[in-house]
Amino acid sequence: MGIIVLAVLASLFVFIALVLGLIGVRQMSPGKTGAERRVHALRSQTGPAKEAVILRQISTIPALRSFLTDNAWAERTSLDLERANLHLRVGEYLLARVLLAVLFIFFGVLIIGFRTQGLLLAIPMGFLGFMLPAFYLGLRMGRRQRAIQRQLVEAITLIANSLRSGFGFLQGVQAAAKQLTPPIADELDHLVQDISLGVSTEQALADMGRRVGSEDLDIAITAIVIQRSTGGNLSEILDSVAETMRERERVQGEISSLTAEKRMSGNILGVFPAVLAAGLFLIQPDVMSTLWTEPTGRILLVIAVVLQLIGFITIRRIVTID
Repeated sequence: MGIIVLAVLASLFVFIALVLGLIGVRQMSPGKTGAERRVHALRSQTGPAKEAVILRQISTIPALRSFLTDNAWAERTSLDLERANLHLRVGEYLLARVLLAVLFIFFGVLIIGFRTQGLLLAIPMGFLGFMLPAFYLGLRMGRRQRAIQRQLVEAITLIANSLRSGFGFLQGVQAAAKQLTPPIADELDHLVQDISLGVSTEQALADMGRRVGSEDLDIAITAIVIQRSTGGNLSEILDSVAETMRERERVQGEISSLTAEKRMSGNILGVFPAVLAAGLFLIQPDVMSTLWTEPTGRILLVIAVVLQLIGFITIRRIVTID
């Protein structure tokens, strides 16, 4: 009976690994460019272009697409995937989360066995597997937003210099996109392509701000939109915005210096239990081995790891000041 159960679990593991592998291959494949996808949406739409794009981003599975259409979570997730530059549909992302949850549940049952302890462990394990993709998405989205934030002052300065040289706004954006590197260059190219496809400059700027999710970029976009409606010297306005951003970066650097000690303390507290456990294992391996040889010890070990992660994340949030 045990061999049959192990064979079923191994088959399920192989199936889930293949599905996740296919999703990973699709993520790494180049596919169509952003401009090609938007042109295809404009050519094939039966309603507004925005609706066609959203339907294509949700899922290719009809049942899953109907379930996620007009869903607030699907719209937020679609925006987060775009901000993280992950070439996944919402349905694929949801499927990956569910499959990982199932995989972790079976791992928990496999480690403990088909007993009460195993079933109790399967619940937090499944939750951990379900939340891992969301954690990765948040990390990737935050990393890309910070990269854009670091390049934003230089991009605004380049556009302002182009305007002073006699170029138009769109030409200035094109020049800045050529001189800068991704990810800000990709967003500027996206802006130029949207305007070239017939989207108004104001709407294209608003879409760019929605995709990036940066407060500083929203300030620059607001200044540009106001200047286009009321008039004024746009290059001077952009210079003022760039100076404001530099000042905010300086203040943020001071805050980082003041909180460096607390962040270091949080890192030490996060690593200390693992170092202590390793030291105790070297001193008394028979006692420490109880944590992974006995069912109760395994449960306690998993609970300790989960609580340690929660504490580490909480400390990081406390010392992070906006």
